[in-house]
Amino acid sequence: MKTIRNISIFIFSIAVFSACKKDQPITPSDSGTTITPGMGAFVIDEGNYLGGNAKISFFKFSDGSAVEDLFGASNGRPLGDVGQSMTLINGQEYIVVNNSGKIEVVNPSNCKSQKTIAGFTSPRFILPISATKAYVSDLFANAISIVNLSTNTRTGSVPFPGESEAMVMVNGEVFVSSTDHNKVFVMNPNTDQVTDSITVAPGGNSLQLDNNGKLWVLCYGDYTTTTAGGLYRINTTTHSVELSLPFTTAESPTRLCANSTRDTLYYLDNDVQRMPSTAVALPSTPFIPAGLHSFYGLGIRPQTGEVFVTDAMDYSQRGHLLRYSASGVQLNDAVVGVIPGAIYFY
Repeated sequence: MKTIRNISIFIFSIAVFSACKKDQPITPSDSGTTITPGMGAFVIDEGNYLGGNAKISFFKFSDGSAVEDLFGASNGRPLGDVGQSMTLINGQEYIVVNNSGKIEVVNPSNCKSQKTIAGFTSPRFILPISATKAYVSDLFANAISIVNLSTNTRTGSVPFPGESEAMVMVNGEVFVSSTDHNKVFVMNPNTDQVTDSITVAPGGNSLQLDNNGKLWVLCYGDYTTTTAGGLYRINTTTHSVELSLPFTTAESPTRLCANSTRDTLYYLDNDVQRMPSTAVALPSTPFIPAGLHSFYGLGIRPQTGEVFVTDAMDYSQRGHLLRYSASGVQLNDAVVGVIPGAIYFY
């Protein structure tokens, strides 16, 4: 989707949802609340491009409520412009803030900032390579940044042929999707070099390993040439595509993820789609139809298999986090921030 690349599209939704009293923005007094593992899920509220209104919301499993702007309440300042992703590394959460060109390193128990890592162009995701080293993908830098995790500083970069997006490390190699190429690139983290590429469709936006050690890449295609996207299964040993499942030009699949056993894949293609990792064809019917929702973010709770989906509404007002059972029955609907995207279970 274009919105995945931080272009705020103002689409007016037919359905308007009212916030209930328990779904209020967090107040400074709430910032003292301690978040513990298993208590809930973080939601990265992207905010509007150039709006500087990115936030971190937190959904509580216990009562289905959500609080908004944990970072702002704990730090007395806004998170920044376009919240992109969050990754737990060495006991700290690394929050990538795309258009602000930075990463906030925070204490996950209260979202209190420990360090701000600057010097990026348009960062997307961070991947730990070792206890002391990480890679950061980037939309516009034509490079992947290197971060020293001991000092939490950007120490260098690796030349990359275009836009880098999702990253997965398998058997000592790093596989990188690219939104402006029809390739998945392979990197050697010991030499910090791109060593190979695998041809797929353009618009590679998400990667996922299955229970057989196969790597799946989801591509949304190329809008300028109307080239269709697709879902591909890659053998990470031979660097070859084992299975190609093409989409039509009208589709824009994103947010590929898996359950805890990695035998079931999920993704968004307007609706929530689900398929076994052994499938040889795309799903014929939606698992969770979007209806009047504007589905935007997707995550599967590891402990229960529950499906969490964000609704971006009209991309201007506050969005919603929807919680479904593993069988697809809606359980909760909580109000969060503007353009809720990535979901991270803590």
